Amino acid sequence: MSRKYYSLRLGEEQYRLRLTIRGQKNLAERFHEDTLQTILTAATDSQRMAALLEEALNWEGSGNPNTDGEAFYDLLVDQGYCGQIQFSALAFDLAVTSGLMTAQQAGQLKASVSQAVADVFAHLDQPQEVGEPAVPFDVQTD
Repeated sequence: MSRKYYSLRLGEEQYRLRLTIRGQKNLAERFHEDTLQTILTAATDSQRMAALLEEALNWEGSGNPNTDGEAFYDLLVDQGYCGQIQFSALAFDLAVTSGLMTAQQAGQLKASVSQAVADVFAHLDQPQEVGEPAVPFDVQTD
């Protein structure tokens, strides 16, 4: 029997993510909410995102080299994932793969999140009237 999963390559490793019914039950018990609610809020809540990833990594036959949600989240960041747009898109793609929403619904949600983030940051392009100049953030890597 073939199984649906979301395929993601990070570095040299290939990952297969899928949210099974067992994973959905685990999330519902942990957060006391519907799984879809957890998916919708995961991009703004690192605990929910790490739990969602952990459940999606841990399904029978996944063969994933890493099954720890927090470590996988950090790996995503190391590979360039950032912000609500990318993390919510990943959560929505997992929902589609797991039968929780359609691809069309996920597309609508992705567009909505992108627009909301654009609206939040739109005013930042306007000149500041008062205050000190912003200090650039310097990211360090090893």
